[in-house]
Amino acid sequence: MRIDRNRMTTEEKTQLELHSLYQKYGYSRYKMGKFEEYDLYLRNKDFIGTENIIAFSDLNGRLMALKPDLTLSIVKNYRYRPGFVQKVYYSENIYRASQNSRRYREIAQTGLECLGDVGLYDTFEVTMLALRSLASIHSDYVLEISHMGVVADLLRDVETEVQDRIVECIGEKNIHELRKVAEENGIAEETIRALEMLVSTYGDHKRVIRKMRELPLTERGREALDQLSDVVSLLASYKMASRVNIDFSIVNDLTYYSGILFKGFVEGVPKAVLSGGRYDRLMSRMGKKGGALGFAVYLDDLDRMEGSDREYDVDIVFLYTLEDDLGAMYKAVRQMIQEGSTVLVEKEIPEKLRYRKLIRLDGSEVVTVEEND
Repeated sequence: MRIDRNRMTTEEKTQLELHSLYQKYGYSRYKMGKFEEYDLYLRNKDFIGTENIIAFSDLNGRLMALKPDLTLSIVKNYRYRPGFVQKVYYSENIYRASQNSRRYREIAQTGLECLGDVGLYDTFEVTMLALRSLASIHSDYVLEISHMGVVADLLRDVETEVQDRIVECIGEKNIHELRKVAEENGIAEETIRALEMLVSTYGDHKRVIRKMRELPLTERGREALDQLSDVVSLLASYKMASRVNIDFSIVNDLTYYSGILFKGFVEGVPKAVLSGGRYDRLMSRMGKKGGALGFAVYLDDLDRMEGSDREYDVDIVFLYTLEDDLGAMYKAVRQMIQEGSTVLVEKEIPEKLRYRKLIRLDGSEVVTVEEND
């Protein structure tokens, strides 16, 4: 049976298109269960950014959790092979507390992970796939990227606790608080000015990278900036950089993240629908060799785009009674479906349902009761 994508929600269409896209680049489907041992998340609560985890005891008395994160499970089961890069994609649900209410949400995600001896091409490929993922959602999109290696280099002589506070200020673009924290902790004025420049410089990759080369970076920091420049230059060579902005306020925990970071936005959704980055330090903390990077697309947030996609919930509502000729009714329903309509058969009109036409049987004849064309 041919699938009519015009009848799908944005979430359903996006999921199919992303699967096809990732498969074309050799990524294989990774399936996982809904549960994981609670201790995995307890040990890495800073990585997942929440302590609100749904936990329960299984029949053997082990403390388990409904997964609040998918990357940790993939890394846990990863086995390093020298010279090899494992490329996987997934479509799964995670379970997290809502930031706006004290309720748990089941959140649909589709994404990919690239683990192993990750090189420049792999970093470019994942960045390119992040861009193409956004393009499959909406024609108006932007991918914002940064590199934690640059941030880490500027904070190389700063204590970990102070680093965390400054990274938080960078993420909020709060230059006033950044300077206050830095001065209170004796950070050199040259470094403070460099951090302020980092926060305030945003936009076109050529201009931003040229400005960032003025920063007092060590060789390690310059290598990070060079990698960012190389990736975006590759995108530009294929005319894909016009949708890329560099924004160093995109930051994450230095304990886990070490390289390029992403956030993706599309028209109609007021927050990021894609996020990810390189997390070599997580690999190391979990006793794994090699590097890793990936991203996730938050499919639930695409529901906000639904209003403009579908005018009706269903084309036709077919009302019937128990006295109607059910054979004649099904014959009519089947004919309408074959002609391309969606048909809902009901005894009563469902509340708040948007439909194009309301019909019923008169003997064996179909008659129109209401039409909204």
